[in-house]
Amino acid sequence: MVHETLVSYRVNRGQRKLKLLSLFLHSYQSDSLELKPNKEMKANLSLDLIADILSRLPVKHLLCLRCVSKLWRSLIDDPDFINLHLRHSLDSRTNHTLILKNTDLHTADLASLGPFAKLEHPLMSYNHGVEIQGSCNGLLCIRNIVEDMAIWNPSTRKYQVLPFLNSCKGYVCGFGHDPIADDYKVVKIIQLGGADGKPLESEVKVCSLKRNRWRKIQDIPCVSSFPVANGVFASGALHWVLTQKLDLSEENTIVALDLATESFREAPQPEYERMIYQLNVGVLGGCLCVVANHGDARVDLWVMKEYGVKESWTILFSLVSEDVIGSLRFLKPLAYSRCGNQVLLEHDKINLFWYDLEKKKADDVWVPGMPFSYETEVCLQSLVSLNVKRRQQNGEDNRDIKKM
Repeated sequence: MVHETLVSYRVNRGQRKLKLLSLFLHSYQSDSLELKPNKEMKANLSLDLIADILSRLPVKHLLCLRCVSKLWRSLIDDPDFINLHLRHSLDSRTNHTLILKNTDLHTADLASLGPFAKLEHPLMSYNHGVEIQGSCNGLLCIRNIVEDMAIWNPSTRKYQVLPFLNSCKGYVCGFGHDPIADDYKVVKIIQLGGADGKPLESEVKVCSLKRNRWRKIQDIPCVSSFPVANGVFASGALHWVLTQKLDLSEENTIVALDLATESFREAPQPEYERMIYQLNVGVLGGCLCVVANHGDARVDLWVMKEYGVKESWTILFSLVSEDVIGSLRFLKPLAYSRCGNQVLLEHDKINLFWYDLEKKKADDVWVPGMPFSYETEVCLQSLVSLNVKRRQQNGEDNRDIKKM
């Protein structure tokens, strides 16, 4: 319940008074929001307090509040408020959505894990095929079967189509935020060598929202290891598991690309207790994590508590084959529960389960509307803006979306 009345506040050191119609927000539920005038409330609230209150609301309610007045729209569209709402959602582990990718995209609230609903996306082709390349601050990087790519905010339904880059060779992607330039960047690592005895080498290209064009940065002497996976974003950098030799016995390397400097570095790894058969990187609670697979016998999930510090790697939990049904080969950590005592994981692209960190027990998750097989992504509900038009973009690099 939120009470809001006549507000007087200073803007840019001036004495400018702005009158805000009294509102009484009540019946505040996840599926309804009723606005009624309240003539009895006379207390004055500071702008900071109003912003703090509004920052705790879901995006869909804030989008409704934008229609109340020009002043409300100005407040909610302000970049400082958008960042405040973003930080509150991250800190409180609220306003997160679970997205399942099958032929279509399906979405459900992470906290309630209610029924999944079909999610329309801006790269619809006739067969509806789409891949999620990454998620960051409420934005998704998506790609369809004809190699169209777009950055998309599912909450606001705004998107920007990226310039076309034809990649006939194998590649992996990454998507994240450059905190220095306050820009979002898509990265493609395109394998050049490795076949017919040629040296391993990959070409790296970057496209940012602000520049809206692809450009080449430094090549790297390695390629994606098995299983091929897109990069994960943590602490201002994208991370991949790469290899310098096409040899299963070769130790894999966690390579980080700093999105501000666009320079590569090797990330320190934990001191593994046993031989690693397969290594995957992920992110939990904003921290880089690795899933170290010791065959079908055991899997360890490590979390780097302090980014870049090797000694801060800690085993969050371990799983043995008796803990889950099926193999332990493909595990993807998704998110902590709101209380932080459980971790949601994707298992073999056919199952979700919560792992209780206190009880050391795994419980399967089934939600109405779930497809049989899927890939999972967690996306924050945010107001992060792309500052572009909904459809046709300006600039010579843009083109229409292909239809299959």
